[in-house]
Amino acid sequence: MPQVPSSTTVHDVVVVGSGAGGGTVTNVLANMGVSVLLLEAGPMLNIADLKEHMWPYNVPHRGVGAKGQGYFGPSGFSYSATYGGAQLEGEPYTVAPGSDFSWFRSRILGGRTNHYGRVTLRMSDYDFKPRSTDGLGWDWPISYDDMAPFYEKAERFIGVVGSVEGIRSAPDSIFHTPAPLRARVSNATCRCDSGSTQRLRCERRSRSEGVTSSSAPPSRIASSCATTRACSASIAGQKRSASSSSTSAR
Repeated sequence: MPQVPSSTTVHDVVVVGSGAGGGTVTNVLANMGVSVLLLEAGPMLNIADLKEHMWPYNVPHRGVGAKGQGYFGPSGFSYSATYGGAQLEGEPYTVAPGSDFSWFRSRILGGRTNHYGRVTLRMSDYDFKPRSTDGLGWDWPISYDDMAPFYEKAERFIGVVGSVEGIRSAPDSIFHTPAPLRARVSNATCRCDSGSTQRLRCERRSRSEGVTSSSAPPSRIASSCATTRACSASIAGQKRSASSSSTSAR
């Protein structure tokens, strides 16, 4: 059995769980100069485990299973990098009879902040007062106005991006300017390759990286370049001109 080295460091506070609650508490206390020990049951997120941007042809059997079971039900393959679940071994919980309540718990650094779909909406004013609004549930002991300053503080810290739309059910946040892309196509110029391939070649320059590259065909930047037909016409024109010059020389 591996031995865990002992430590004589005494911390002021021990926080269990690094999700939205534990992570926020740790950040606030640490910035105040408090010595905090943060405990997390899961590993550090491994970027290699993220599969959201994979295409079906990148995975065996296009992700539907060896017998195509994914076409008729679960295939066992998921594009999600899920660390955790609603049922964890050794961590049972009970629900009321007839209830379908499911408690998903993450076991990864950051907790369920890794599984919230990158959507951070404020609750509306009537969400805090459901009993007074429609007679269902119970009113919160606090109101939207009480929470608004804390919404703003959290939004400034994590960097919420969006647009002001004035929708009561999804109150506007303190929106940040979207971060620029790491590499953007700032200009695209084309030249006709009159060699044996006779293909349109487009030069793309990345504004942020300052790199110029050539690619063919220009399927992704066709709107910024001449069409293949125009290029072919140009090549044909060059050939006709060259032929005419050759005839005149004779």
